[in-house]
Amino acid sequence: MMVLWLIVVLGAMATAIVAAAHADSTLAGNLRARATARYAAESGIALAAVQLKQLLRDASSDETRARIFQDIDRHFDHLREVPIGRGRFGLVVIDLNARIDLNKSDPSIVQSLFAQFTDPDRSARAASALADWIDADDFVRAGGGELADYVTMDSPYAPRNAPLDRLDDLAHVLYVGDALAAAVAPYVTVASDGLVNLNSAPEPVLAALPGIGVSRARDIVARRTAGETFTSLAALADLGPASALVTIVPSRLLIVSRGWLDGHPLTHEIQAVYGIAGTTLYLMSWRERDL
Repeated sequence: MMVLWLIVVLGAMATAIVAAAHADSTLAGNLRARATARYAAESGIALAAVQLKQLLRDASSDETRARIFQDIDRHFDHLREVPIGRGRFGLVVIDLNARIDLNKSDPSIVQSLFAQFTDPDRSARAASALADWIDADDFVRAGGGELADYVTMDSPYAPRNAPLDRLDDLAHVLYVGDALAAAVAPYVTVASDGLVNLNSAPEPVLAALPGIGVSRARDIVARRTAGETFTSLAALADLGPASALVTIVPSRLLIVSRGWLDGHPLTHEIQAVYGIAGTTLYLMSWRERDL
């Protein structure tokens, strides 16, 4: 009987040792996968930055830059999936000036954009509530909302009285919600400088600018589709109030690079925002996350 008990105890101990070894192996594998994924993603950012600097060196004037950067991501088609050791990375480059900056644009512009995806009353309320979320005071704009309004409507969120830090926060603003936030997501940013690039902005973005509207926005996009590049704002001198809000070259670019280890589900993402001043490229912000 004692021998049988000894066999049982030794079997249990062996099972525990095997389980612990398996757990340690899994943990080590996950750590290795994360390190490889991060290294790959960071390599993608570094390579994209080098290529962007080369593009800027090749562009001696705003006219040349306008043509080179009109569809910036096409220069990075070959970097959609790149092997690097046992890891891989893929990246995209986004012209942030092709979007409305929610932190820096006038509420009327934000309202004009929202109105293309929802009814006029909700778009007005959402734009006012966003302005209340961003500004530092507790004064409630017409149709907007400050802390007391969030409490009254049983919202789990509260206005930060500061600019949006992430685009995900837009859905937390009163009267916006998940559906409207998702609809406008391709057309907005929180990391630009407020200028809109005539050579890259889609129709909804252009239509939201004062003095342009849907018809003029459609005409601008049609001219670009036909092969035209706006190399001077003088060609669109009749833009009226929008003249001070547009540009022909990007001044903010977002590089999104994702890295992973072959055969492992973990993916590491880096979002790096770069500013452009003339022919100079400089890093403005860096954000990482595991997916």
